[in-house]
Amino acid sequence: MKIHSCFSRTRVLYSLGLAAAVFAGAFAPASLRAQQDQAAQIATQGDLVNHGGVQPAQQSAQFQISDPNLGDIDLVSRTPRPKMFNFSTNQSFSYTTNAFLAQSNERDDFFWNGRFDASFVPYATRDFTPRLTFEQNFFTYTRFARLDFGSQTLQADFKYNLNRNGTWWVDGSYGVNRLYAPHGSAGEFYKYGLVNASINHTLLIPNTPVYLLCSAGAYDRHGQPSAFDRVAPYLAFSALYRPIEQVQVTAFLRPEYQFYTNDPLDSSRGDFNVGLGSGVAWTPNDHVTIGGSLNFVGNYSNAGGRSYNVFSPSVVVGAQISF
Repeated sequence: MKIHSCFSRTRVLYSLGLAAAVFAGAFAPASLRAQQDQAAQIATQGDLVNHGGVQPAQQSAQFQISDPNLGDIDLVSRTPRPKMFNFSTNQSFSYTTNAFLAQSNERDDFFWNGRFDASFVPYATRDFTPRLTFEQNFFTYTRFARLDFGSQTLQADFKYNLNRNGTWWVDGSYGVNRLYAPHGSAGEFYKYGLVNASINHTLLIPNTPVYLLCSAGAYDRHGQPSAFDRVAPYLAFSALYRPIEQVQVTAFLRPEYQFYTNDPLDSSRGDFNVGLGSGVAWTPNDHVTIGGSLNFVGNYSNAGGRSYNVFSPSVVVGAQISF
């Protein structure tokens, strides 16, 4: 089952832009507006897109036979070797109720996110799969062009199965990321490293056609500027239902608590962040996916001015090829 994790990826207001949410209007000082713009870019809407639940899920085949003397016998299915090269793209067209992730004076907008991935699996065993992925993102807003940005990520992932049928596994990853402004002379404005580890379990809910994926993990983000640094334990739950072979319906819930380690304005800052949503995807073949999602993120901080809510519906078209 393929579930996007960044589960992993960023949803935090820029600490130095504390007052920017209050002065969100056209009369805000230029320095505060610049901080606010950078906050909205770093606290990217990408999580809403990535958690949309429109990725095709891969289910491992399980077989069972019955013997009058031995009863039911589960047969171990052979897991296909992952393709060495994979190229994919997702084109998301979204609406956001809170483009600046502000606590008040919310302003809505439409935006496009184009994501392009290239991944390489150097080798794989039955239980262990390493993967190296390069990802390029583009974010373009219709009303607030100053929020436009791009990002690049190089990430190494390691997956290890804990049992023979692959229903329990651990994931570990480390990625280096850079964000840059496509307009003006700002160029690169943020870079960070992200280490993530999780234990995962997938199961078929008894007497139902619904698959459930449960994850528990933690990540550490460290970068420049360091005001964004944080450590966050999280839980994640995803449910998948396929009414027919080519259509899947998903729902997800992800709570996490973010401990900020380098906030210049509040050394004890902690945010409770929760994301939830649902999506539907149609996969007519192995190469194309079309879907839509409804997503919500709420951030509730013990530091003033850093809480926000955002709702975002999206339409997504994806394509991939592997060999």
